[in-house]
Amino acid sequence: MRVRSYRPRDAEAVHRICVATGDAGDPASGILRDPHLAAYVFADPYLLLQPEMAFVAERDDGVVLGYVVAALNSPEFYARWQLEWAPRFVASHPASCAADMRDADEQLRTLLHQPRRLLSTDLDTYPSHLHINLLESARRQGAGRLLLETLFGELARAGSPGVQLGVRASNTGAQAFYRAIGMDRLASRGGLAVRFGQPLHGVSRPLRENEQPVHNGLG
Repeated sequence: MRVRSYRPRDAEAVHRICVATGDAGDPASGILRDPHLAAYVFADPYLLLQPEMAFVAERDDGVVLGYVVAALNSPEFYARWQLEWAPRFVASHPASCAADMRDADEQLRTLLHQPRRLLSTDLDTYPSHLHINLLESARRQGAGRLLLETLFGELARAGSPGVQLGVRASNTGAQAFYRAIGMDRLASRGGLAVRFGQPLHGVSRPLRENEQPVHNGLG
């Protein structure tokens, strides 16, 4: 397994992986009538708006099995999303004036058009945020750790003091992984999400495309 920078030809694979893992590692079709909504909100806009903060994990034969995407400055990212990403879905996935936020599809359609609802707290300390997804065949092989270490280094070089992420409260396996790699659990506002943060001061540089990663067994 190796980690490299995202390339435009990876877009279809990233979208597919997000749909295949969008329900806490299981297929998004288990919770969404339109499972592609998961990728429209949690993967695709990052590839368009901040591709330099996207990385993929691939096998030696070039098959992409996982990815991480991030926004360097969350408020600025969501402002661009509102202008450059949301308008693409006005016809195909229009926002509802009276969305039932208990319905997962309606919730994501609302977020698609109102991305600022995704803004979290602690933005002075953790202005960046990320999403990471791996297919089952890429887990527990170090790919998750390598993806995050690579991204952390890139964010640090770009000047971010910290990055945060949200994970479903029921996804205890992911929470254990984030604790194992040294991320701090942050105060949450309640609901279904648990937040973790990673200070980025002193984070070492990420692996370059032609370097050989060290497999550490986590991910």
